[in-house]
Formats: sequence, structure tokens, C-alpha cells
Amino acid sequence: MVKTDAAATRSELEKTIADLKSTRGDLGVQSGLIATNGKELAALRSLGERQYTEFRLSKEKSPTKVGDVQMRLKSADMKKNRYTIELIADDKLVEKKDKTINEPVQVYVAGNRQPYEIVINQVKKDAVVGYLSTPKVTLARQ
Repeated sequence: MVKTDAAATRSELEKTIADLKSTRGDLGVQSGLIATNGKELAALRSLGERQYTEFRLSKEKSPTKVGDVQMRLKSADMKKNRYTIELIADDKLVEKKDKTINEPVQVYVAGNRQPYEIVINQVKKDAVVGYLSTPKVTLARQ
């Protein structure tokens, strides 16, 4: 009974991973897999290649800390599923304008060969919901 349950769970996980979408990010770097819902995000976590931090970002005057970066939602258009955010990493401010849901927004952070990726899955009236994907392996700072 336990073996059949484990086999069923494993095949369901493999099917979910196969359903994940691979896409190109806004910096032109081939993105890894992106998740569009909680089930797919759990499947990505089980692969163990990157760290995932889920967040909800509301429109505020000051940035919110997510992982080791800070973000601020500047605008959210619920009808067109578009948003604009400011990202602060390594004391640098980068604005990512007019992005769509499930579009990987990439930014390089010092000490990493792979970019950080932000994927927004839901745009609400004055908030967005998504996750930050960061590399597990970082390089030592020089």
C-alpha cells in the first residue's frame, strides 16, 4: 500500500515537472523552469536546484525585503495583468517596467553567476503575488 502511494506520488510529481514551462527572461538569459501555481512551485522546490521565496507585495512608499533583495510595487494593472516594480540589490536600484504575469524578471546580484528571477503569478488591485528564485550556490566575494 505504501509503495503504491509513493509510486503514485512520484509519477504525479514527474508529470507536474514535465508541465512546468521553460522560458526566456527579460535579460535574454534562458530561464530555468517557472511555476504558475503552488503545485508547480512545490515541484520546483523538490528539484532542489534553487531557493524559492514566495511573497505578496502591496503598493507602498517604502521597499519590502524579500530574500536578500528589496522590492517596491510602483503600479499594478489588474485588467491587463501588468505591473511595474523597483528592485534594490547591491545598493543599486533597478526599475522593471510594464511586466506581465508569469514573465521571469531577471537581475544579476554580486557573487552569483546565475540571475535572480522574480515571477509574478497574480496581479491584484494594489498588490502582486509571486516568488523570488535565487541560486543555491553563490560564489565567494572577491
